[in-house]
Amino acid sequence: MHTSDVLRTGVHATEVPLKYFFDYAARQIKTADSLPALLAAAFMGMELIERATTVLAQSALEDAYQTALAEASDAWWALADAPTLTWPDRSLSDTDVPELAESIAALVMVVAEAILNVASKTTDPADRVACLRAVHHAGNVHAAMK
Repeated sequence: MHTSDVLRTGVHATEVPLKYFFDYAARQIKTADSLPALLAAAFMGMELIERATTVLAQSALEDAYQTALAEASDAWWALADAPTLTWPDRSLSDTDVPELAESIAALVMVVAEAILNVASKTTDPADRVACLRAVHHAGNVHAAMK
């Protein structure tokens, strides 16, 4: 579902993308072909869990959700200490570096476009300022990748 569809249908932005992110994280874990790849996929999955529990804890102030957020954060930090967790799990070749930089630059443009879309539609000036500042920094990331 495209961002404009979310805005038009009234579906909350967190409802649609999180399912896709959860599915993606699960696929990454299931297809990991080495211990470092499995650990990296689990680490990214734990980061997603932490972010999702943050949304939940902010939406519903139940003690269980606050506990879940604290535990997810602690799990992420604990996993970050694993010596096998390396980025990437192998050295990049001379041909991989430009390809990765190009992929990052392309993703930055997609994210920046989404942020600009929000900035153009929001009625909250603080949202607009935050979005424009983020796009400025994203532009710097893009420039550095070129």
